[in-house]
Amino acid sequence: MTRLLIFILHCRLLMSVRLIYYFISYFAIAFGLALALTPLMRPLAFRLGAVDKGGGRRVHTGITPRLGGIGMFAAFMLPLIFSLTRGQWDNYHNDLVGIIIASTIVFCVGTYDDLRGTTIRNKLIAEVLAALLIYSFGIRITVISSPFGAPIVLGWWSLPVTLLWIIVVTNAMNLIDGLDGLAAGTGILIALTLVLLPGPDTHTQLVYVILAGSMAGFLFYNFPPASIFMGDSGSLFIGFCLGALSIVSSHKATAMATIMIPVIAFAFPLMDMFYAVLRRYYRGLPLGEADREHIHHMLLKKGLSKKKVLFLLYFINSSMMMAALLMMRRELNAGFVHVIVIVAVAVIGLRALGYIEFLPSIKELLRNHEIGRKRKYFTYVVKRFRRNTAKCRHLEEIKPHLTVLMKEYKFNSVKIYLYPFETDTLAYTYTSDTALEAEEPLVLSFPIIGANCCLGNVHITKERNDDYFLCASDLIRAISEELRRVTEFEKNAQREIVWNSSKLDGSPGKLLDVGNVTSLN
Repeated sequence: MTRLLIFILHCRLLMSVRLIYYFISYFAIAFGLALALTPLMRPLAFRLGAVDKGGGRRVHTGITPRLGGIGMFAAFMLPLIFSLTRGQWDNYHNDLVGIIIASTIVFCVGTYDDLRGTTIRNKLIAEVLAALLIYSFGIRITVISSPFGAPIVLGWWSLPVTLLWIIVVTNAMNLIDGLDGLAAGTGILIALTLVLLPGPDTHTQLVYVILAGSMAGFLFYNFPPASIFMGDSGSLFIGFCLGALSIVSSHKATAMATIMIPVIAFAFPLMDMFYAVLRRYYRGLPLGEADREHIHHMLLKKGLSKKKVLFLLYFINSSMMMAALLMMRRELNAGFVHVIVIVAVAVIGLRALGYIEFLPSIKELLRNHEIGRKRKYFTYVVKRFRRNTAKCRHLEEIKPHLTVLMKEYKFNSVKIYLYPFETDTLAYTYTSDTALEAEEPLVLSFPIIGANCCLGNVHITKERNDDYFLCASDLIRAISEELRRVTEFEKNAQREIVWNSSKLDGSPGKLLDVGNVTSLN
């Protein structure tokens, strides 16, 4: 810790007093603009209907306006454009113009979503277009550093990796904007961390400072209890800016800083987004569907107040950023140890204390994935059975297909009883050669329903420690319908035989009721 503080002080002392004054001035301008403009967005939001109503997945109560992102956007753009017109950017002019245009596109889409609402697909399209624009201005990831070897040169992979990074960071910041002050505070910490890294030049650092100032001014009104939200206009905007600026910083830094350090700095929002995607994927939910299982939601469920949750997450963010600074200082061992300790405390310590339960077990996730895969496979198996037996007219023709079906499901034993005559007839039996003898097997029994009567019964046994009868309803329906069809066909054929034999004997034709059919009642 002491060495880290010495490193930070050393970096700051290298700056001239004039440069520090320069940064403080622009930070104060952005902060003041956000402080003045954000309250003006409240009446505008109420007038336009851009408000959030409490309840549901939201953690607030009452009606809160959500156009705070407009004030933050203006507080960032005005000093930036002012300095640009004064010709202070030199060789950085091209990068800055690209960031201004692309972030404005994302901001406009977010504002439209706040006002009228739009689909996640439309937002992703806008983000991809903005990221492509950034790429065309030369802001791209070309190298990925590795602490274990030489840097990886991406080559033609540069485009997809750049798009992925910007889109992931943008949406990660959007997803954590579910608690008062969390997105803005996290954005400030990330921006200031990237300022302290020795890689970025003065121009890049100034953009970070202006962005941090605009977020700090907005945070004054967004701190719990929030009087205004930033909305998608704000969260998408700051996420996009931080994602794009982190690429610019990596270009001007040493190999160690390329992307790896920003990844550590963005650790919390990226982790929250990663878990959200996994959670929705394994539950079969749309990725854009909101829920109350983000990290801050789970902490609130444990009884912590909004402020305690906020400060705890600020602490976790700050710790990860200190690790990034240590690694940038080439204190690799200290940095990795720092990361491991943070992860251990956050995942094991807090969970053991009962404060947080946001990470599902890997075993459970893998099992859910395996069950989903098996369910798709068994659906295919049942459809194939129906297709193969569609033209069968007799039970003997269906039996081979039944055996294949039973082997696919790995049933222990199967017995099918039909009731065509006075006594029950064991029409089909199957016993697995490989199945172990189970002490308490699962048993599935269901009738074969005909026209107002029961044509038979099916009894299936399966090991209890195996997966339950996946797609059981499809399986039951398929077996019942196919057996009913061939059984009724054979009964009708038997009636015809009796009728024809009566005519050959010279007696009047009489349709006999063959079989003592057991009524369902």
